[in-house]
Amino acid sequence: MTISGTQQQAASSALHRRYRDVRSHSLLLASPLSAEDQCIQSMPDASPTKWHLAHTTWFFETVLLMPHLAGYQPFDRHFQYLFNSYYEALGPRHPRPQRGLLTRPTLAQVHAPRLPIATLPTIEIRPGAPHG
Repeated sequence: MTISGTQQQAASSALHRRYRDVRSHSLLLASPLSAEDQCIQSMPDASPTKWHLAHTTWFFETVLLMPHLAGYQPFDRHFQYLFNSYYEALGPRHPRPQRGLLTRPTLAQVHAPRLPIATLPTIEIRPGAPHG
């Protein structure tokens, strides 16, 4: 089955829209919480809100952008260690029970790469596109 250019463009546009919606919704869910509230870790197995926001940025950078966008450099190399969750093959990680002890990066620093990263996949995420 072949996909026409118009179908490919529509699918790519829909995928990008969904990507932006998910990223925006994450921030909307966190918006009622102060920066201090977003650092709290209620138990060792539940990560803080700020950590989750940073983790999704780390994931998009590490799994989608770095391998598929020539020359892409991560926003902050420290994020590679701090916000890896359980992907052992992708490198070492900060211990989950201690995520609530992280006062840095600040919430503003966690938010900073989200917009630039959200705009990059406009070109790079295409249904059926070859990878690598």
